[in-house]
Amino acid sequence: MSIHKLLYWPHLICGVLAGILIFIMSITGVLLTYERQIIAWADREYDSTVPASGSALAVDEILAMNEGAFGDAKLRTIKIENRPESPVIVRSGDYYYIDQYTGEIVGNGAKDVKGFMSSLRGLHRWLAMEGENRATARIFTGAANLMFLFIVVSGIYLWFPKVVNWNNVKKVLFFRKTKSSRARDFNWHNVMGIWSAIPLIVVVATATVFYYSWANNLVYTLAGEEPPVRGSTSVAEDAPTFDQMVPFQSMFDKAKLQRENWTSITMTYPKETDENVRFNVDTGNGGEPTKRGDLYLSRATGETAEWVGFSDNTPGRQARIYIRFLHTGEALGIIGQTIAGLVSLFAVVMVWTGLALAWRKYIKPLSKNKRNTASQSQ
Repeated sequence: MSIHKLLYWPHLICGVLAGILIFIMSITGVLLTYERQIIAWADREYDSTVPASGSALAVDEILAMNEGAFGDAKLRTIKIENRPESPVIVRSGDYYYIDQYTGEIVGNGAKDVKGFMSSLRGLHRWLAMEGENRATARIFTGAANLMFLFIVVSGIYLWFPKVVNWNNVKKVLFFRKTKSSRARDFNWHNVMGIWSAIPLIVVVATATVFYYSWANNLVYTLAGEEPPVRGSTSVAEDAPTFDQMVPFQSMFDKAKLQRENWTSITMTYPKETDENVRFNVDTGNGGEPTKRGDLYLSRATGETAEWVGFSDNTPGRQARIYIRFLHTGEALGIIGQTIAGLVSLFAVVMVWTGLALAWRKYIKPLSKNKRNTASQSQ
């Protein structure tokens, strides 16, 4: 048996078995391409009017003014952006967008847009299942993702003509006029497969890390490290009490000095046992891991306890962080996002044309033969 046939049949079988799930994951991937930018655009509705004085309230004052609105829910994060119009975003049981000049809660963010994007992510990751059903759905989506990886890798070989010359290569490399729907589907399937193969391998391979612990551990192993043990935590002894704590505003001011070109700073609200307060300082758009770092300030003195930039992580940890945003293309900025979205769109077309080709070549003749047999027996 030739290598072509050896790859063709598994390629076809995987495409038929996983086609629908790949189609769902691909089309939702297209719709999620600019998720971060769409949410940011929708959130601009809650921008503040900058007063003539330009003086903002201290974060501590804003929290005190709205303590009753937060209710019994524990505060989780406080985020500020490096724009005069931007609200302070406090997350507790809900998101609260607060005018930084008046301290007034102006809304809870673009909940409709965020809800829609969240539903798309749920469909993309676990077929919109809830609760315990998510684990079952992940088995199917994870398997479909692995099959898709094999389909793309094997397709690199199958897409090239048996006789390699420019005349044959250009037939699968470029779109061309065709005389039938079957020829059109074959041409589209090949052209989109050829041009999207490499970025698709990146998108699909990185997703494997999210589905399987062995793939996640492999990232660290390849970097020469032991995979981290999940769930291990350490509790600081003799942690300072809240009355010993430096004002949050002083800490934010110090965090701003860490990077002059900061775009946003997010503080994780400290627990009773936390000795330090964590500030995530971002100089990018929120999805570029190399432009983010964590600043830890002493809860008692406000002095810098530690700065952990991207390059300060171990190679394995750097790779794992980068993979998260490489999957969506965000690690490479808006160009990377666009490429990831385009190849996801190509994947949608490839699934459709691949199933159509399989139907015409194998299923349709069977149904035609059955009809002929039935008519002859009458």
